[in-house]
Amino acid sequence: MDSKLLNQLGEWNPQLYRELKGKLKLRNLFIIVGASLITQFLLLAVAYEQHLHAYNYQSGIEWEFIFRPLNWMLPFLLLVCGVYQLSQDLAQEERKGTLNFIRLSPQSSQSVLIGKILGVPALLYLGIALTIPLHIFSALAAGVPLPWLLGIYTLWGAGCFLFYSSAFFYTLLWNTQGDSKSIAGLGGLLAFFLASPYISVIDFSFKLYSSHSGLGNWQWFFLPLGNQAIPAYTWVMITLSVASYWIWQAVNRRFRNPNATLLSKTQSYWLVACFQLWLLGFAVVELNSLPLDVHLFVGLFFVFFLNPIWFLILIKALSPRRQALLDWARYRRYNSSSNRKSFWHRPLIQDLIWGEKSPALVAVGLNLLITSIVWVPWILLLPEKVWNEGDLTTHKALFGLLLTINLILLYGAINQLMLFLKTSKPDLWTTGIIVTLIILPFFLGGILGIEPLEMPFFLMFSPFPVLALVNGSITTVFLGLLAQLGVVGFLSLQLTKKLQKAGETESKALFSGNRSLSASSLK
Repeated sequence: MDSKLLNQLGEWNPQLYRELKGKLKLRNLFIIVGASLITQFLLLAVAYEQHLHAYNYQSGIEWEFIFRPLNWMLPFLLLVCGVYQLSQDLAQEERKGTLNFIRLSPQSSQSVLIGKILGVPALLYLGIALTIPLHIFSALAAGVPLPWLLGIYTLWGAGCFLFYSSAFFYTLLWNTQGDSKSIAGLGGLLAFFLASPYISVIDFSFKLYSSHSGLGNWQWFFLPLGNQAIPAYTWVMITLSVASYWIWQAVNRRFRNPNATLLSKTQSYWLVACFQLWLLGFAVVELNSLPLDVHLFVGLFFVFFLNPIWFLILIKALSPRRQALLDWARYRRYNSSSNRKSFWHRPLIQDLIWGEKSPALVAVGLNLLITSIVWVPWILLLPEKVWNEGDLTTHKALFGLLLTINLILLYGAINQLMLFLKTSKPDLWTTGIIVTLIILPFFLGGILGIEPLEMPFFLMFSPFPVLALVNGSITTVFLGLLAQLGVVGFLSLQLTKKLQKAGETESKALFSGNRSLSASSLK
């Protein structure tokens, strides 16, 4: 590659320069160019052979036979191989310690990460770029309109950025759990299983929309997506962009500071609001387009089954580690204010709502409040006959939401308390306890030969406590609610006491150290 061009790239993005200089060797370029040309030649040969058999040995090429395999192979290679290469490269840099030097460089984290996305799979990009002309020509020859083809390319690009950001996120999260090859292998395997449905959906959707059959009555906030290609394409692109944005925010935080939480509390409030409104769009729109029982099922699935899983992930992303909590406890000890201020303006409340190192339980509660603000109106505005068709009532749905909120707070308290305890593997302990709570009702049901739905009290501590309302009496459910509140209160009290004690201990140790230094300086 021209040295002047490399130098210009180095001025724009030093990390990209570093990656390209290491990969664009003459030998590597020959291999990639040769592999791309051989693959294209074989496809043309097979397509020519197919045409001969199909049209009684008349010469020609079956262009659709070339377009279809390339339409699958190119994005699949981009997604799977790209994820594998990025995961392996980042894990290797972390193992060797060079990533810490990169963090100390004047480059911003975004510049480094973008340089890696553009540079690490550079040879893969080159091989794909050499095949794109054949893909375009075969598509046009097969009758695919150019705007549709451009739409496919933009969806490939959006998918690549989402997958690559997720690869960084996954690698930075688990780089201490194994060697670089095992981390990259698992990342590539995950990309393999996720890339196939993503490419299938793109291919299937373009076939349906091009045949004007569409996807039926699919709507989002009354926006017709099922039978209009342009709104559907715009919605998908916006969804992919927003998802990539939030993953990119988490990657940037973790790259700058490996000990930081994946999300700040402020980011979590915006993220939860975005996600809940995105889900609500599917539930609201179903009312006029699908049978009422389907509309009810969509909303209930989101509220009572998807949201608990979502909040388990959010709790993990928000909860600070032991050292961060110790720093915060010591800071609170020094900066506790005796001034009388309004409740919301007190330093402690402000810290719990916005602070980076404060316990996550208040932030989890506020995110649950945001979720309730989004979904309670949906529950209240649904006609009672809709609930009756599902053997439910508005009151039962609201009570089920309350049970779910309490259970999520319980999981959040367990997670934060276990992370604060001085154990060798706090993540393992936390995961073990929460998984035990999740499977306990089903495990007991299997041992005792009883259906889990027949044990409503134990279901109150599973991820889906709303199931307790199916066969549970009012007394049982009420006692379960009290038990949930009692456990949450007890765990919160224990966490508060331990933080206060830790703050006192840290302060005393610091004061003792200062006295020793003063005494030695006097001597």
